[in-house]
Amino acid sequence: MAIQLTERIVYLAGEVNEQSIAHVTATIIALANMDKVSPIKLIISTYGGSVDEMFSLYDIIKYIPCPVHTIALGKVMSAGVLLVAAGQKGNRLIGRSTRLMIHPMTAGQEGTVFQMKNELSEFARMQTLMEELLVSNTKMTKVQVASLMKKGHDTFLTAKEAVKLGIVDAIFETREK
Repeated sequence: MAIQLTERIVYLAGEVNEQSIAHVTATIIALANMDKVSPIKLIISTYGGSVDEMFSLYDIIKYIPCPVHTIALGKVMSAGVLLVAAGQKGNRLIGRSTRLMIHPMTAGQEGTVFQMKNELSEFARMQTLMEELLVSNTKMTKVQVASLMKKGHDTFLTAKEAVKLGIVDAIFETREK
């Protein structure tokens, strides 16, 4: 995780976990407290990770007073897809060679049948919430999101497909030197 405070750039790379998201969240909150108007740029490159931490950062992005511009770079998979989509509409970018991957939540549980039923109910609630948030932050309909999820496997998207689905708004071009 890298930070460029003067440019208000935060970089989330690697696994979405408690440690990485705590650091990104603390940085975003500090930047928002320094300047409640200027945008924060959040660059995301991740294979995904914890759904709980994804929801945590999603809520912070939506809560702080200043806009968060998201930039998908390299690979944005699983939990990373909703985080990129959470950025301020019109200011969500993706690199031309970046790939996205979307899939249903993955979970595991052991214990008594009653514990597993309880956990399954919670996993289903979280899956529904993730789908609802994807619908509200993209151009995808509920049917489109459900269709992607019900495939039951990883669905890979190109940068152009991510723009078409409204996960991001535009592809950024590399500058000629």
